[in-house]
Amino acid sequence: MELEKLTPEARAFFDSLTPAMKESIMQSGVKLTNKNDLERYVQNHLSGAPGVTVNL
Repeated sequence: MELEKLTPEARAFFDSLTPAMKESIMQSGVKLTNKNDLERYVQNHLSGAPGVTVNL
């Protein structure tokens, strides 16, 4: 993912994530630019993790 292509809202959301989640997104190679897509990616990524509830 290219941080310079994120909308301001998406960048603010990305900046609020944990370092581990940021690294995971960066290494995934996904092409996200807006907050909705980024939120959906995080929610889908975490949906299978045991004991994790995602409230966006």
